[in-house]
Amino acid sequence: MTRTRAFSGALTGAALLALALTACGSSKDYVQEKTVERIATEQLTNAIGVTPEGLDCPGDLEGKVGTEMTCVLTSEGEKYDAILTVDDVDGGRVHFKIDVPPNATE
Repeated sequence: MTRTRAFSGALTGAALLALALTACGSSKDYVQEKTVERIATEQLTNAIGVTPEGLDCPGDLEGKVGTEMTCVLTSEGEKYDAILTVDDVDGGRVHFKIDVPPNATE
């Protein structure tokens, strides 16, 4: 199995580590972009046993159930969508799952 195949489709619905929410200047809470990228990369590595070359998210993750964000995962030079979805917010912690569809993005 190549590393690329290891990432694609293997993490559908896999729950990731809870992240602490940070209060920003408005009434919304969020998890900082770099924190999301770091934790998601660690969890992808733990789940698959291979570290992606990169994971780039477009911004901070809002701590609200149902919030979705599409990051770009790079593996063996190929780019894949990595869709993060907040599925629980509890006591200042946000839980999200990640889905890496099987096809590389263009």
